[in-house]
Amino acid sequence: MQTDRKHAFTLIELLMVIAIIGILAGILIPTVSAVKRQANVAASKSQLSQYVNAIQLFKGEYGYYPFADAHVDSGKNINSLSDDFIETLSGRGATDGVSTSVGGNRREITFHSFSEAEFYLQSNGTVDPTKIADRLNNMKIFIVIDGDGDGKVTVPSASGGQGTQELRTSVTAYVEADSEYGYPDYYLYD
Repeated sequence: MQTDRKHAFTLIELLMVIAIIGILAGILIPTVSAVKRQANVAASKSQLSQYVNAIQLFKGEYGYYPFADAHVDSGKNINSLSDDFIETLSGRGATDGVSTSVGGNRREITFHSFSEAEFYLQSNGTVDPTKIADRLNNMKIFIVIDGDGDGKVTVPSASGGQGTQELRTSVTAYVEADSEYGYPDYYLYD
């Protein structure tokens, strides 16, 4: 009399499948991480473009650039301006959200509405509404404004090398690398 035997996977076959899955995961995980980082950089460049557009709108409304030193091209870390940057472009207080006319925005116009994703995420998981950060949580964000009115600004070289380059623009932005946390540098003008 014949008995029906159930066919099952052998231990070696199961180990082979697990090994193949492990190899594929080892290939896929770094790729996904790199794609995620590039997506964050792209979103951050969009964020920088919005700041530049808001500054241009301010100039169109009031006839001068906010944050610009008279007769000098200025490149400032926006966090050195802290509350002024947020309050000038939003027309609202950085911490209380109350209308304010800081930085020459006397009509309290909202040139940019800041979202929670644009603020620095502290180590305890709370957002600091007075510090701007990119999507990677890097606060080394610089806005360069043509203060002397010649239609050009001098900015760091975007080619990854040392030095500077001159651009024909009135306002641009870039983010410096932060080697402590491994954040990349990127530029609106690259």
